[in-house]
Amino acid sequence: AQRRRAPKRPMNDALKFAEIDYACIHGGKLFKTKGFGKRPIQRTNKMKCPCVIKVRLSADGDKFVVKQMNESHNHTVPQEEEERLQHQRLCVKALSVDHTSIVSLRTNGAGVKVQLGEVAGKVLADEDAHSPAHKEKCGEFKVNKTDLEKMVPTLAAVKDGRVVMVVNKANVLQAIYYQDGRMKQTFERFPEVLLVGATYSWAGLRLPTYLLLAIDGNGESELASLWFLQSEERNTVRQLLRIFRQKNPATDGTRAVVVGGKVCDGELVTDVLPHCKPLACLAHTLSVFQDEVTTEKLHLTAGQQSQLLQILHSMCYATSTEDYDLLYRQLLDSNAESAVDYFHKTWHGSRRQWVEGFKHENESYLTSTLQRVQALSQRLAAAVEDFSDMTSFTRDLLKAVDTVRAECDQRVLQREPPSGPQDNSAESFYRELLTDFAFRRVRRELEEAERISFLSVEAERAWPVCRRRALVTDQASCQCPFRTSMRLPCRHVLALRRRLGSDLFQPSLCAGRWTQEHFLGGQLPPASLGERVKVQQEQHRQAFKVAHKLSSLAARCPA
Repeated sequence: AQRRRAPKRPMNDALKFAEIDYACIHGGKLFKTKGFGKRPIQRTNKMKCPCVIKVRLSADGDKFVVKQMNESHNHTVPQEEEERLQHQRLCVKALSVDHTSIVSLRTNGAGVKVQLGEVAGKVLADEDAHSPAHKEKCGEFKVNKTDLEKMVPTLAAVKDGRVVMVVNKANVLQAIYYQDGRMKQTFERFPEVLLVGATYSWAGLRLPTYLLLAIDGNGESELASLWFLQSEERNTVRQLLRIFRQKNPATDGTRAVVVGGKVCDGELVTDVLPHCKPLACLAHTLSVFQDEVTTEKLHLTAGQQSQLLQILHSMCYATSTEDYDLLYRQLLDSNAESAVDYFHKTWHGSRRQWVEGFKHENESYLTSTLQRVQALSQRLAAAVEDFSDMTSFTRDLLKAVDTVRAECDQRVLQREPPSGPQDNSAESFYRELLTDFAFRRVRRELEEAERISFLSVEAERAWPVCRRRALVTDQASCQCPFRTSMRLPCRHVLALRRRLGSDLFQPSLCAGRWTQEHFLGGQLPPASLGERVKVQQEQHRQAFKVAHKLSSLAARCPA
């Protein structure tokens, strides 16, 4: 291109370029979107960072000359973020010389990434390293009885790891309880909702494994504990849950436990954690209905089966007591006595655990399924070597857990920078207070609050228009699922505060777990945080008034 623009100018062919600009990943040329904002949850690294190094061709065309260099950034550059920045994805010779040793170790994809990262001295992304050879195809393979004892040395060698072995009366190992330092610390900070799910997807190993997850302040799934069972028995799971409560005093702050399975169900949770509300996984509930309500088990006709499944399916999604009672009367009028008896014996008394409208009356963060557990178990299973022995399985599983954590930390470091006007609006203050996950939801509620109308408004409370159920709202609370479940300001509260002339920004409307201060591990108590935000809010208001007066005075001055 340079030769076409200046054909008479001398230029060394080995240089290839005449102009090179090196910019920070948060700077460079600003991309201007041509879209209409229909997909608002998009990530970008652009923050208009001024850091740049401009290199140009010298006058004689034989070398490069640095024409401009600005090393200042408009953001912090921690060492951890610098190590995780995306690099050019080239497998250089230094990294590809000894592939045979990697293949001989039968290392999975995650292990290859770790080994290549150690050689390169960098933290590689998933796209930077792939297994250099496919796994060998295995023929017939018989799964033998799992030997849990071989897992203990590898688990016990983990720093800050806690391993508890559960044995029966014959002193035979039945299960292993495992929790490392990060799992315990994460649950201590975010104990409100606990997800308990099992996976059996380890290829070549008959090993029921329970994954206990917590939801952090940025909406990410974090492991709280791992249970490895010889066989999935109810007494063993009950004992493991008791160990978890004993080792984690933070369970006193747990409000809801999401479960899905015949072994670990709501009855078992209530027995061990009586202060927690058990929530049944929606997908598991629908699957049980499909398996149990059959013509053979309940002696139904095909027409009755179809009608009952439709009623039960609608019951799962009932949003209010009125909707549930209406469907319940339809079930009683179906003239299927066996099905009605089954429903009364198994489901009616525990409707607060499986009906969607009743689940979110308390803190649940709108979690209705164990999809988080399933997604994490699939990622871990993909990183574990097929048909491996117990020692290598444990080692690969721990590596996979570290990889998932590193990717989670990387998403936090590469979080979307604050966008939108930095003005005196409530949206700006909520952006400064909350994590990205919580702010996106509050921003949506702020937008929807403009469309809310009220049937009646009194001095302290109001009745908003809602097509699903009747709601009562005041300036600090609401009966809608978003407010009761998320502990964030909902559209009804915000609409009422706007109508009564109150400030839309109120830190007390947001649970402390959603604040950036709590998520980043700050030591300030919630009260001090609220006072600091209020002071900052007042400073913004004063600055806004001063700037407005200055602009008015400047407009009056002659040109």
